[in-house]
Amino acid sequence: MSPIDDDGGPAAALAAGLSQVQELLSGLAGIDLHTVPGQAVMDALDDLEHAHRQVEALTARALATIEAGGLWALDGARSMPTWYRARTGRHKSTATAQVRQARALRDHLPATAAALADAQISADHAAALVKHTTDTEARRAKLTDPAVGEDFLLAQARSLDASAFTIVLKHWGLRADPDAADRAYVAESDREEFYLSETTDGYVPGGWLSKASGEAVRAALDARVATPAAGDHRTAGQRYAGALASLAHLALDSGTLRPGARIRPHLSVHVPFETLQRLIAASAPTRRHPGCPLPTHPGAAFGASEPGTCGCGQPLPEAVIGAELDPAAMTEVEPATFDDGTPLAPSLLARIACTSEVHRVVFGPASEVLDTGREKRLFITAQTRAIIARDRTCRYPGCDAPPGEGEIHHAIWWWAQHGTTDLKHGILLCWHHHDFVHKRRITIENRGTHWHFTRRDGTTIEPTPHAT
Repeated sequence: MSPIDDDGGPAAALAAGLSQVQELLSGLAGIDLHTVPGQAVMDALDDLEHAHRQVEALTARALATIEAGGLWALDGARSMPTWYRARTGRHKSTATAQVRQARALRDHLPATAAALADAQISADHAAALVKHTTDTEARRAKLTDPAVGEDFLLAQARSLDASAFTIVLKHWGLRADPDAADRAYVAESDREEFYLSETTDGYVPGGWLSKASGEAVRAALDARVATPAAGDHRTAGQRYAGALASLAHLALDSGTLRPGARIRPHLSVHVPFETLQRLIAASAPTRRHPGCPLPTHPGAAFGASEPGTCGCGQPLPEAVIGAELDPAAMTEVEPATFDDGTPLAPSLLARIACTSEVHRVVFGPASEVLDTGREKRLFITAQTRAIIARDRTCRYPGCDAPPGEGEIHHAIWWWAQHGTTDLKHGILLCWHHHDFVHKRRITIENRGTHWHFTRRDGTTIEPTPHAT
């Protein structure tokens, strides 16, 4: 006689049946599936899904019955979800959702509960039906419609996966109760928030966006990420982080934000004059002259050598754009800071200085302003246009980002030593590769027919032919 046929009644049958199921599952768990033929494992997955759907349906019936019986309250729990969470260890949100779903299946979706018990639909289908058809009175009433009610929706569920079925349900819900859809849209918009929480070494973003706003942001990020260039080994998350930062650059550089303001929005960095001098000294070209010492005192970068020569007196190579930086030259110097006082690493300062406008402010001993100077760019507008016309796209090997996505990389040391930067000392790089060049301290040399990129260890990055 089967345990389920025992004369002890439904309670005994339930306990015996579940005990038998648990015993069978324990035996199955001991099987090494790697020793089972692949097709047999695939067939087993179908059977497991079938059993899972039946278990989900039985669990929902059990939860609905327990809630209706009220015995859960004898343990002192404040609510049924709280009791269920304490008994099973589930997450609060999971327990709440399962109790709500069990209630809805019992009260409003009996045919759905039966279809789940018969394994005709998945638990995801049932959850979607509960979420999108039982949240308003008008939609619950529509479920009884013989033409487009619950039976109609179940027919769709049997032929669609849960993702496609959810879209069908959203359309159904909008037609059944358009006013609720409008209220939901307003509520979603009111819930929107975004924040940047500053940490000890950066920012952590967070928040929530409505579907419409999220789609717009995602589309913008996708457009910025595009197809990764050859050799771009960043993860998807890293590429999206770069895309978000580049969108900020694009908006700030365009001047469209607060166009009528006397000072357009921009990133401000405060650099003591001595620190700027040291930065220039620390970025002096050294790759061709390993034995040439770097200047180690303020002002050494100015007038320390004849134009066109290095500190050792040897001629400098023509058209070399260095991103090297000698950290020793920045020792014991007051760091540059952001507006809030956060200090900048020397490499980051060099990266920002590469494309910045320099504005001079001279303070007296009591911090009074003694003098201010006009903002000055290392490249004038005409030179920038000429470089863009020459390079057309980012010149880093394998990248073809357009000019609107980048800026001019040049040698700040050459500018300080020899006056106005020459066009051969500037190259168009996208924001990502401009950052990359500074972080990896890559040296770039214009060899007439191509740009030659050299890593710190002396190895060469495959050159990209010049645009014509």
